[in-house]
Amino acid sequence: MTQIYGLATLWIGLALIATLLSIWLRVATAMSEIIVGTVAQLVIGAALGAAALGTDQSWIKFLAGTGAVLLTFLAGTELDPQVMRREWKQAVIVGLVAFTAPFLGAQRWPAMPWVGAAIQAGSPGSPCPPHRSRSSTQ
Repeated sequence: MTQIYGLATLWIGLALIATLLSIWLRVATAMSEIIVGTVAQLVIGAALGAAALGTDQSWIKFLAGTGAVLLTFLAGTELDPQVMRREWKQAVIVGLVAFTAPFLGAQRWPAMPWVGAAIQAGSPGSPCPPHRSRSSTQ
C-alpha cells in the first residue's frame, strides 16, 4: 500500500513541476506536462529502472489513457475558429498529413533493414552484436 502512495506522490509532484514550469516559461500546460513526463521517464527510468515510475500498474495505465484524452481535448479547445475558417486549406493539409503519416510510417517500418536488425540484435545471424553492460566487458 505504501508503494501506491509513493507512486501517487511522485506523479503529483511531476504534475506540480509541469504546472510551475508552464507558468514560468509561459507555455501551454499540456506542452510542459508532455516534456516533464518525457524527461522524467528518461532520467528516473535510467537511474532507477522502468519500474520506478510504475508504468506497468493498471491504475497508472488508466490515468495515462485518461490524460491522453484530456490533452487531446485541450488541444482542440485552443484552436481559433476564425483562423480555421480563414486558413482552411492549410488546416486540412496539416490534418491529413498528421493523420496519415503514422499509418504510412508503420506500414513502411518493417521493410527498413536496420529496424529488423536492431530488434533481433544478438540473435544468430544478426549483424548487430548483443548488448553488453560495462561490468561484463571488464
